[in-house]
Amino acid sequence: MKNVHIVTGGSSGIGLECARHFKDGLVVLSSRGEEKLISAVETLKKEGIEAVYRTSDLSSEESIKDLFEYASSLGNIKTIINSAGVSGSGGDTRFIFEVDLIGTENLIRQSLDVVSGGSVLILIASMMGRMVPDNEAYDKYLMNPIEPGSIDALVNVVQDNSDTAYNFAKKGVQMLARKYVTEFGQKGARILSVSPGIIMTPMAKKAAEEHPEQMKYMEMMTPAGRNGVPSDIAYVVSFLADDKASFITGTDILVDGGLTNRLPEIAKARAAQNK
Repeated sequence: MKNVHIVTGGSSGIGLECARHFKDGLVVLSSRGEEKLISAVETLKKEGIEAVYRTSDLSSEESIKDLFEYASSLGNIKTIINSAGVSGSGGDTRFIFEVDLIGTENLIRQSLDVVSGGSVLILIASMMGRMVPDNEAYDKYLMNPIEPGSIDALVNVVQDNSDTAYNFAKKGVQMLARKYVTEFGQKGARILSVSPGIIMTPMAKKAAEEHPEQMKYMEMMTPAGRNGVPSDIAYVVSFLADDKASFITGTDILVDGGLTNRLPEIAKARAAQNK
């Protein structure tokens, strides 16, 4: 039976670059916008990759179920990469939690119905999740976002700040990979998260145009001496999806050029400037 690799948020950026690395089997791209999906599938086919698409919305359980039913009809689901999500920049705080956190847990739970021995679910998180300290007061909500009242509590914790909400949601994604590791193991499958640093996706390039000095400063502060590109993440994801990585599960892999190590220093410098 043909191996199927699902990539949510696969029409551009990190998701599309990850899809390029699946030369075997069939790639199923998914996102909310059909036009971009059609273009992405055409791009992959020109590169010799067998690909199809299915529109989906992570905020809808029925939409996730439809995606998995469609993918299952095409073969054995070997890989699921969840690259879909919304950024914190000027977004709606509640919507960020609903998509990035509740959507992720819904996808995880439904994945358990379709994964089997050798399957892997890779969640794309963010280095910013590492910047949120452990705290029992809110970790219980991040770990259980679908529980009634969890999102209301988190919106209150982040004081309705969308950027902070994004950071908290990505910490929650990292925590969910640990929460479900045993259940995936019982299926003979794996689950883990990957946390990118600053990656020059179309979204990041737009931010660089709008805030060139800030982006240049962050690049200067990155020990690797550069910002990342989507292939930096895709190569790591490709390895993690391979059976050679079969002993890696229930953890978060940080791919940030070393920038996380300097974020406290950056925060301190900014605080001094704002005095």
